[in-house]
Amino acid sequence: MKFSIIVAAYNVERYIGECLESLKAQTFDDFECVVVNDCSQDGTLAAIESSVSGDARFSVLTLPQNSGLSAARNAGIAAAQGEFIMFLDGDDYYAVDALERLTARIDADKLDMLYFGAASFYESRKLRREHYENQEVRESIEGVHSGPEMYVLMERTKAFRPSACLYTVRKQLLDDNGVRFLDGILHEDVLFQMQLIPHPQRVAFLCEPLYQRRMREGSIMTTRPTMRNVHGLTVTTQHMQEWLMAHAAEFSPDFCAAYAWRTADTREVAARYLLQIDEEDVEAYRDGLEPTDLAAFDMHVLGLWRSMKHVYDEYENSHAYRIGHALIAIPQKIRRLVELPQAKPGE
Repeated sequence: MKFSIIVAAYNVERYIGECLESLKAQTFDDFECVVVNDCSQDGTLAAIESSVSGDARFSVLTLPQNSGLSAARNAGIAAAQGEFIMFLDGDDYYAVDALERLTARIDADKLDMLYFGAASFYESRKLRREHYENQEVRESIEGVHSGPEMYVLMERTKAFRPSACLYTVRKQLLDDNGVRFLDGILHEDVLFQMQLIPHPQRVAFLCEPLYQRRMREGSIMTTRPTMRNVHGLTVTTQHMQEWLMAHAAEFSPDFCAAYAWRTADTREVAARYLLQIDEEDVEAYRDGLEPTDLAAFDMHVLGLWRSMKHVYDEYENSHAYRIGHALIAIPQKIRRLVELPQAKPGE
């Protein structure tokens, strides 16, 4: 069969039906779907079974204990029988002709890997305001390229998105090169994709919004970061740095520069997360690290956070910041006055 679509599901009772129905409605039906229930505590499993009952294209795996997204996806990869692997989160869905369009491009260009676009939608105006992401505006990249060449072009045009859900890849490539998700971390997509990029020989980008990405309360993307987020990104950058140091001589300077920049940028994200986390939590995390890991964390993440915090503190204490803050505050005060309930006669 053409595709194995792995749907990792954890406590998505409200959304999993829509997700699976988007697969059942596909205009291309040569696929299997492996739904991995990560020991959900709500009605997710019942919703899955109700949605896929009687459809032989769907199989359901339930992990014995909640193990995280990496373990769920790895279990799905192990069970998959299709030529190409895809990942679909249990609260998202595909456009109705997504698989048909992907198949046409894969077959026409004899591809090993195909990136595609997405569109984000929001459950509330608040989420759109606070967690807006510009998925739709990505520059198209024409032609077929090797994995490293495509990566350089995607970084250069700002089209790169570190999400496992936004490409399909030959399963044989994953198996031959031992590419799997690292268990026990958040932001596992970044490392998985960076491990995969060097291997495909024929890669293209279909710049069309085939993936519909839901922004909702309580997801990893909308929840205030904790040290688990920082830890996942720190581990990821350590692996990326080690790989690049070992293999830099095998790739072009452009590729190495792009890979190095992504490593540094990921560390900066981890440092920015620290700005939102209590220092007591940071110290507790440091206390639990082995000496080598502690040195790496202090050198690459905590040191960067302290530099960033110093810059932010200087800016907030600056004359320009205080003037700008006052100017912004004036219309906010006016708006609050306008929004005050009007007093009733006699009050």
